[in-house]
Amino acid sequence: MILKLANSMKDGAIAIGLRSYLNERFGEFGEILDCELDSSSSRFTLHARLKGERDTVSATIERYELEREGERVYIVLKSFSSSRQWLTTLLQKLLAGKRYPLPAAVGKLL
Repeated sequence: MILKLANSMKDGAIAIGLRSYLNERFGEFGEILDCELDSSSSRFTLHARLKGERDTVSATIERYELEREGERVYIVLKSFSSSRQWLTTLLQKLLAGKRYPLPAAVGKLL
C-alpha cells in the first residue's frame, strides 16, 4: 500500500515535469492541459487543447520501454491511442519504435 502510494506520487511528479517540458517544446501546436503517468503499466496519457481544435484532444502512449546508457535515459514508444483516429495513425507512423532522450531531471526520477 505504501509502495503504491509512493509510486503514484513519483508518477505525478514526473507527469508535472513532462507537461512543462512538452509545453515548452511544442507550445506552437497548443497547450498540454494535464498528463497522467502510470509507470507500473508503462502508460502515459495527455490532454491538450490544440490550435484550431474546438474540443480537447487526448493521446495515450499505450506502451513504452525505458533504456539506460550511462547517465542518459531514453524512452522507446511502442503503441498509441487517441481521441482522434487520424492522430492515432499519425503517432503510430511517425513515432512508434523510435527512441528519444528524456530530460535529465525526468531520467533521475526513474
